[in-house]
Amino acid sequence: MAINSVRRIKTRIKKAIILAGGQSTALAPMTDYCPTWMFPILNKPLIEYTIDLLKKNGIEEIIVATSEEKILSDSFKQKTFPGVTIRYHIEDKPRGTAGILKDLEKFFDKEPFLVMNGNLFVGDLDFANFLKSHQETASMVTVGIYKDATPKRIEENIALTRNRMIEKFHLIHSSMDRRSPWRFFGIYLFEPLVFRFINNKNYMDIKEQLIPSLQETGIPISAYEIKGFHMNINSINDYINIHRSLLLKGRHEDFSDKKEIVPNVWAGNNVKISPAAYLLGPILIGDGSNIKHGAQIIGPSVIGNNCSISEGVIVRECILWDRISLLNNSRIEYSIIGEQSTIPENYHVKDMIVLNGSKIKDALLVPSDNNLKSILLPAINTKYFYKAVKRVMDVSLSIIGLILLLPIFFMIAIAIKLDSSGPIFYVQKRCGLGGKFFNMFKFRTMVANAEKLHKELTSKKDCDGPMFKLSNDPRVTRLGRILRKTSLDEIPQLLNVLKGEMSLVGPRPLIMDEMKFSQSWRDTRLKAKPGITGLWQIQGRSKASFHDWIRYDVYYVRNHTLWLDIKILLKTVKVVLKKVGAY
Repeated sequence: MAINSVRRIKTRIKKAIILAGGQSTALAPMTDYCPTWMFPILNKPLIEYTIDLLKKNGIEEIIVATSEEKILSDSFKQKTFPGVTIRYHIEDKPRGTAGILKDLEKFFDKEPFLVMNGNLFVGDLDFANFLKSHQETASMVTVGIYKDATPKRIEENIALTRNRMIEKFHLIHSSMDRRSPWRFFGIYLFEPLVFRFINNKNYMDIKEQLIPSLQETGIPISAYEIKGFHMNINSINDYINIHRSLLLKGRHEDFSDKKEIVPNVWAGNNVKISPAAYLLGPILIGDGSNIKHGAQIIGPSVIGNNCSISEGVIVRECILWDRISLLNNSRIEYSIIGEQSTIPENYHVKDMIVLNGSKIKDALLVPSDNNLKSILLPAINTKYFYKAVKRVMDVSLSIIGLILLLPIFFMIAIAIKLDSSGPIFYVQKRCGLGGKFFNMFKFRTMVANAEKLHKELTSKKDCDGPMFKLSNDPRVTRLGRILRKTSLDEIPQLLNVLKGEMSLVGPRPLIMDEMKFSQSWRDTRLKAKPGITGLWQIQGRSKASFHDWIRYDVYYVRNHTLWLDIKILLKTVKVVLKKVGAY
């Protein structure tokens, strides 16, 4: 169905949704203790800046959509914002960003509405011009974009026409070489007619699925360039840089509730600072903090609320969250110190993230993927022990399995050649740990030209996500049906395990095209080595919904242990013998 025009009325934007969910791992391990939208920016949760911006631009009603019910109940939900009504939508299952909009359809009337991602810091966006651009182009969707001065090769980006309509959206894929400087910013202006194109039940994302599907039907999608000070907080570096920018550029309106006690040093209420302390701004100090004799604080630094900085402490270019204790003569440099953490006497912390009340003497430093050199967790980390034992288990069980299954291996190979023409093995490039491609092996269960027939069958698939599953797939051979039912087609993947490309247990390795529509899920699952079996397989495989698939993968990546791996392996045997969900 094509809609050539959208009814226009002179109006303003009155309603907005803040999408505060997602399974981002780029900000881990900080997000293990606090969701991105609650990260303190200059001693105030990020989402408060967003609500203030929306209120300033005339928004009257806001829905905060999140899966973080506990955090809402314990803290933020108790806050009030005069002049704007805040409602909350708790996502009970993964629906995707567009799926959430469909769930909230009754909230909207006939006027355009705004959608913002929860990880955005937008200082001074002019919504009036955003709406004006939206109406002038007669678009159903207007997408906020920004120009990246240094576009990278492997990056999601947008191709625009001369009149700023979106021509094409390029998703991340290592085979692409797209050099467009335009990027999605995470702000969208929608007409209510868009709900017609969002499925009631299935998982659906905005930029990865909804926008491309609208383009396919000829519906105009325009772009609006976001100008002024703004930032997506997608990484630890982004989080650090936004503080540096706000302090060094002197955006005083962002900490107007603080008093400038000396040049470039701002302090909140009930702050105690010893006359013998040395402060070199820019520095922001939260309410109730105490800086004692001989302490030195060098900016740009942010000190949280109710922090205690003892005698002789040196703080250089750091971000301190609330209720932190820095004991005598400790030295903290270029670090992020999490809420309620304690740094012992005479201890030196440099290029670190300290989290969740840790005491350094009780913890083990572990490498980080971020520019900060290390992460301090609240207890001894078993990461390396787990990896080592898991690898030993993978190699030993794979060797035993190949030896025991070798006769069956040869029998299957002969049977495949007798059953149909084509190779014995099916080899396909899949995404491994960190998105690195590898060749995954399976016994061939389909006809030789199966890939060519794939497009003709796409519309007939019987699963609700982006993956292709068809219970009566005509491409599957007679022997192939038996191999799939018994899972014997997976035996060659023991070779991938021996090569270190896979593990016995982990998220199933997929092709990029099957993951590109669910970016947060994709990034999470690529943090773990893919496996032959996993939580999804033992919960019914093809019978499990895509929503559950996401949940199982995310849960495993965040909670994997040796005991969990062993339980999955044992239950896999039971599932395979019962042929649950296999086809």
